[in-house]
Parts: sequence; C-alpha cells; structure tokens
Amino acid sequence: MRWQEIKTQEKIKNNLIQRSVFLSKIRGFFAEKGYVEIDSPLLVAKPNMEPNLDIFETILRNPEFALKKILVAGLPKIYQMSKCFRNNEPWNENHNPEFTLLEWYETGINYFNLMDQVEKLVRFISNQQTVINYQGKEINLISPWIRMSMQEAWAKYAGVDLNNYLTYDTMRTLVLKKGYTVTEDDSWEDLFFKIFLTEIELRFSESHQPVFLYDFPVSMAAMSRIKKEDPRYAERFELYIGGLEIANAYGELTDAVEQEKRFLEDQKEQEKKGLVKREIDEDFLQALKSGVPECAGIALGVDRLIMLLTNSKDIAEVVPFCTKEIF
Repeated sequence: MRWQEIKTQEKIKNNLIQRSVFLSKIRGFFAEKGYVEIDSPLLVAKPNMEPNLDIFETILRNPEFALKKILVAGLPKIYQMSKCFRNNEPWNENHNPEFTLLEWYETGINYFNLMDQVEKLVRFISNQQTVINYQGKEINLISPWIRMSMQEAWAKYAGVDLNNYLTYDTMRTLVLKKGYTVTEDDSWEDLFFKIFLTEIELRFSESHQPVFLYDFPVSMAAMSRIKKEDPRYAERFELYIGGLEIANAYGELTDAVEQEKRFLEDQKEQEKKGLVKREIDEDFLQALKSGVPECAGIALGVDRLIMLLTNSKDIAEVVPFCTKEIF
C-alpha cells in the first residue's frame, strides 16, 4: 500500500489499523500462555542450509537457528515475530521479498499439538469468529480443522498411492504417464511438485475449512523428525486456508548426527544448483549434541493471515510500501 492509498481508500486505511490490532493480539496470545518473546538477529554468518531457500545476502545473511539454540539453552516456550527476507520468489499478490514471520517453539509437545495451537491462535486473533469470508467464500473456523496426510491427499486428488512413487524412477514413470514434461535436470522433488502443484494443492482453495497437510515424504523432511512408525515419511505439516499456504511446521529434529548428515546433503544440492556453498553452523550442531527434549516448531506467514482476516486479495493491501511498489 502506498501513502496515497492510505490517505484516500478507507479499506486500505482500515487494513493498516487492523494489522496493528492483529499484531498486538498475537503477542497477547503468547504472553497469556507463558511464552518468552525472543528478538534474535536477522543477519548471521551461517544461514539455513535448505537449498530451496534462496537467502537474502549482504555481507551477512539470513535466516538462522537462534531460536532453537535458545530452546536448547533452557527456555521451553519461545516465539519471535519479525521481518524475514527471501530472494528469487515472484513479486505477486501472495509474495513479497520482505515479509513478517511468526515462529514459535515449545518442548514437550508434538506436531499434532501445534495444529491445536494454530487453531486457537487464529480463533483468538479473529475475535473467536466461527466463519470468515475470503474472496467470496465462507471459511468455517470451528475446530477441528481438516487434517489430511500427504498420502491421503495424493489418493484423493491425484488418484494414486504415494507409497508406490517414493523413488525417482517410479515418480518419473508416473509423471510421464500423466502427461507432464520431464527434463534431465528434474530431481524426485521436481517431479513430485509437477503433480502436487497442479492436481493437489490447487484443490485446497475449494475447501470451506482450513486444511492441515501432514506427513511429508522423508526426502522433504527439511529439519523435521523422521516418523518412527513409518520412516518413509517425516513429521512435517503445512496449513492452507482459503487456498493460501499459511504455515510450515515440524516435529523438530533433535539428533545432531542426522542433522549434520542433512546439512552435508544440502551442501551437495547447493553445488548442484550452482548456489554459493553455505557454511554449516557448527555451534547449532553443538547445541543439539548438548541435548534437547522432544519439541515442535512452526513458522507462520503473518501477512497472509492478515490478508485472510481482512478479506484482501493482494499482499500489497496489508503491507505498507510493498516491495513491488518501491522498486
């Protein structure tokens, strides 16, 4: 939103006022539940290793692992709400290179407990509304929200048993059978997304309830724990409301040996993609080695949540001086 729009458009002005209210309510929610607010640095020397995240880089970099280090240090319930930056994503109605992210971590809970917390948070900041209207669609916020495993989603919307397509060759065969283009550079994950983005994720916009999509294939575990009951999958979920991806959460990986192994694999993937090789944060690995109890953590896109609660189609309607308006 530009200053001219704030001055002349009542909805834009109200969105800015509501944004302030929602941010205050988020902090009130966590204060009431005994969380400690953390203000960690945005710029660090050794950033997140995930090859799919194109980090914002100056002389220093972001994001980083400060929150989990603080969790290890003995604060069991922590959160942070701050700006984040990401390169090479589209400047469109759902994305902005600079965005507000809410992260929280808690020991002694699992990723299903996090789903419960998200439901309570959204209801709390929406003044306990049972239904919201987003772009002409009524979305029911009454608990419980839909919880659908990745296997269930592929069976329902793509018509296949995902268990049969967890290798490169089997997924490639499926993608070709469905008529998608395959290139020599496509990884298993690239093939996965050809089907997922086209046949599955788009269907979540049809839902009149929020959808938790959980248990991702282990190759997409990122920093989540591998499921003990089925090591083909990981304790990870994403939340979709009104078709918007709102949050990404993990049953957090606490095994330092496994985490280092993944970091090394990430470095290989960075090289393969022609990215600058990122240094491993040895201090983070040392923190994990010192011992950390079972915990879960989540990152929630505040701007997108505000879009939903103000019935705004474009992120520029809820973010003052959006990047695409400046550059």
